[in-house]
Amino acid sequence: MYPPKPIFRAFAALVLLLLFLVFSSCKKENDQEVTVVRNCTGTYLRWNQKDYQVCNLEKVSGFEDGASLKATFKKIKTCQGSANDQIVCKMLYPNDGFIEVLKIK
Repeated sequence: MYPPKPIFRAFAALVLLLLFLVFSSCKKENDQEVTVVRNCTGTYLRWNQKDYQVCNLEKVSGFEDGASLKATFKKIKTCQGSANDQIVCKMLYPNDGFIEVLKIK
């Protein structure tokens, strides 16, 4: 015996909604208008009035301080990229963590 159609439709709609929520919440990339910020502590991308330290500096090496660009990036917990090799001054610069730049448009 099959379940009644209204119950089956409601169940199917609930499953689809849950799948949509799970897959949309997994997206950690941002394709946003950002500004390059360079100082003696490192290179950052400013987005929504927050600065994120760029881990893979080769992606933004061709852009000057203050340049506006559209970038796709994701937040990462630790940096294993070229930002670790950068000589920096001993100054605290508040930021919102490391990002890996995926592409620049």
